[in-house]
Amino acid sequence: MEGDFSVCRNCKRHVVSANFTLHEAYCLQFLVLCPECEEPVPKETMEEHCKVEHQQGKEFQLLKGKSTVIIATK
Repeated sequence: MEGDFSVCRNCKRHVVSANFTLHEAYCLQFLVLCPECEEPVPKETMEEHCKVEHQQGKEFQLLKGKSTVIIATK
């Protein structure tokens, strides 16, 4: 990689130094890190992100270790 990079204190990503000030200002205002996957997510969609991206994993963890059979029917 060429050029200087700085680490954004919000999203923890390496950003080209020439774009850093603009990136970090935007990032701090509009993005938050998901506590589960540590990916930057728009603040207004965090709740939806957690439901869509992480709910399936939680459901699997709840079933893990139980002798439950789920049958899907149409």
